[in-house]
Amino acid sequence: MEKTGDESLEGDWLVDVWRTLDQRSRDMLTMRAKNRTLDSIGRAYGVSCERARQVIKNAQCQLSEKARCAAPEWATEIFELLETRAAVSDDYLSETLRDDSGLVRASLLMAEGLCHPKAWSEELTDHWSLSPEALDGLLRELAEEAPCRKDELRDHAANIGLPESLDVDSIMSAGKSPLVLDESGAWVRRTAKKRDAAYLWLADQGEPRRAEAIAEAIALNSHATAEALRRDNRFRQVRPEGTWALTDWPLDGVSEHTNALDVMIQVLADLGPLPRRELTNEVRRRYPVSYSRVQQCLISSRIGLTPDGRIGLVEHGALSTEEKEPRRPDNAVHDEELGLLAFRLTVDKDVVRGSGIIISPWITWQLGLRQAPMEKSFTLQGSGRQIVFRRVTSAAQMSSLRLEVGEQGMILGCELAVVLRLQHGAMTIRHVCAPGACPTT
Repeated sequence: MEKTGDESLEGDWLVDVWRTLDQRSRDMLTMRAKNRTLDSIGRAYGVSCERARQVIKNAQCQLSEKARCAAPEWATEIFELLETRAAVSDDYLSETLRDDSGLVRASLLMAEGLCHPKAWSEELTDHWSLSPEALDGLLRELAEEAPCRKDELRDHAANIGLPESLDVDSIMSAGKSPLVLDESGAWVRRTAKKRDAAYLWLADQGEPRRAEAIAEAIALNSHATAEALRRDNRFRQVRPEGTWALTDWPLDGVSEHTNALDVMIQVLADLGPLPRRELTNEVRRRYPVSYSRVQQCLISSRIGLTPDGRIGLVEHGALSTEEKEPRRPDNAVHDEELGLLAFRLTVDKDVVRGSGIIISPWITWQLGLRQAPMEKSFTLQGSGRQIVFRRVTSAAQMSSLRLEVGEQGMILGCELAVVLRLQHGAMTIRHVCAPGACPTT
């Protein structure tokens, strides 16, 4: 028969109460706290399942009564807490109900009618609630917030009242969860992964884009992408351009706002300085874009911080702030001693047709472009043409390299290296495909 290990328990009122029970009652309660069935407990003691239930029920009544006598306030505090929270962590309760093994605490909580809440049919044994289904509605409400970024999901969880102690990422990664974390670090629905990815990408852009650009971003062919967007009422096609926008974005001519930054500036003009979360929620209420797109707007030269840490307009006295250093991409290096900044690019459709090229914000950060809008020009060796690097709120980008790519005989799929000589404002473009792996051969 299993023992509780009483000798390891620290001296406290809960331990004292526990030791007033007879050994068999303590052992049976311990086995029950370990999730043993009544049938297995009965077999261990040579009694029927019903008799085991009776013994355990009687022991629970004794434990509850004696605990309330020893510390009358403990139960009141916990039940008042659970009136405002769907669940509470075992770690939190351990501060009041202390025992080394946790089994005494579990036995008392079960005696009081508490249980472990479930998430997608799995028990969360590190939390307690008044009902196994206490979290069910909140988790489903959280799932309805998808698609969203990983950190954004945690903000949603806090907003709807889920305990901060819950490991939301693990819960939402469970096999029976309706969501899945995709390769980009976004939570999308299992049944609509590509469409949700398209929604997030478009929301990040903050303005309409062609189906071809969306298709490239979500790794799907253009025809399939257009058909998927057409069947989803979250998207609408803008005529006559043929671009795609989010349905929730204001129609042309209905709103003076054309992007998330305009909306943020208007919110701050209307309401004054706001905490980051309140500002994010209000911007997204007025102009639905992704959480990350709102955060991008904070690098604008018109946005700053007040002395008390709120976000406000620079023109109203807020202090302008610089962008924090982004993560360095694997395809870029910066040699400060030599004054060189270099990065690799793959020739894609945007490069071939002469579009501006989206680059990592780490590159513009290294160039000193740490607010938006800012730009810096470099002179191409040989042609003398000026290539402009820009940091805008939605992205970091450089101007077209179509002429240089064509002159060096590069085609789709080729690799090129951009080398910037920072002290001289000069740059070179090199064709750097590995031997035998160039698409031109």
